[in-house]
Amino acid sequence: MALTTNSKVWNIMFLIFVSLTAFFVILFHFEDLFIVLVVGGILVLVTDRTIIEFNKRFGHKSLWARRMYAITFIVIGFVLFNLLIVGQLQDMGSLIRNSQQEYETGSSTIFSNYGYLFSSPDGGQMFSGEDLKSIGDYIFSFLSSIVSKLSYFVFTGLLVIPLMFRLYFSKKDVMARELIDIFPVKYQECVDLSISDIGKRLRDFFSAKILESIIVGLICCIGFYLAGIKGWFFLGVLAGLLNIVPYIGPIIGAIPAVTVGFIASPATALFAVITVIIAQLVDNLYLIPFMISGKVDVNPLLSILLTLIFADMLGALGMILAIPIYIIYKVVLTEFYNELLKIYHDE
Repeated sequence: MALTTNSKVWNIMFLIFVSLTAFFVILFHFEDLFIVLVVGGILVLVTDRTIIEFNKRFGHKSLWARRMYAITFIVIGFVLFNLLIVGQLQDMGSLIRNSQQEYETGSSTIFSNYGYLFSSPDGGQMFSGEDLKSIGDYIFSFLSSIVSKLSYFVFTGLLVIPLMFRLYFSKKDVMARELIDIFPVKYQECVDLSISDIGKRLRDFFSAKILESIIVGLICCIGFYLAGIKGWFFLGVLAGLLNIVPYIGPIIGAIPAVTVGFIASPATALFAVITVIIAQLVDNLYLIPFMISGKVDVNPLLSILLTLIFADMLGALGMILAIPIYIIYKVVLTEFYNELLKIYHDE
């Protein structure tokens, strides 16, 4: 279909694009709060989907029985959260404090015994002990920053996320109507369709990616536990979360676990590598082709380019949100363009 030549359409489209961009620039400026809002939004969307599925499966039961099932699931989730998350944060804090020196000692020993493996054909060194030390320093600094920030995220999340749940489930329709009423009447139908389409696509996207991350993270947790890696749950969850980032995330997610495994022994590190490879084989040979591809309709090449561009501009958060932001832009701009074509004919 040929693009319109009407200047009014393009002026309005440009204004919409600038407004969307300004909105995301403001959010990324308050990065830590934005992360909490994103996590809260994902939890709200997933909870909404869970309630729908719960009602499908247990809707035929009595109100009392449905409440008992719901309370049971919530209590189990809360207990697992406390047993695994809180305990693992303490273990990771201890690991980071005590293991950096062990890593440096181990890397020096390995380099002194097997340094010839890193020699170039002309007799020079392709890789030095200082390079290993620098890599270790960076990884432990990265893990330390994650652990320290998690405390802030948990505290802020406890304040903000319950409010998001209350607003969504008690005033969802009212807030959507108030947002639509801000726009001129002739654009309100388009805004309504955009909100509905964005909600559906983001819910499908995050549901699919969360399912993928849970399975990958579970495989990693089991493998890291069997390997005897300290902080196995935290590192497995981290690998699962970073798996959301297309193509780059699995590599980044494997590095901390391999490093921590290296502290114990090279064999443990090798076991961690094998675990990640198995998880990626399951992901790429089964999850993506049969469970994910139908819900995440993004061209693979475009996905890579968006991830790299957003990573360069916005860092790790940009890598994770590149595809969801692209979906929002695509839906809003497409819906408005189609609606504007009905309102303004070609000049």
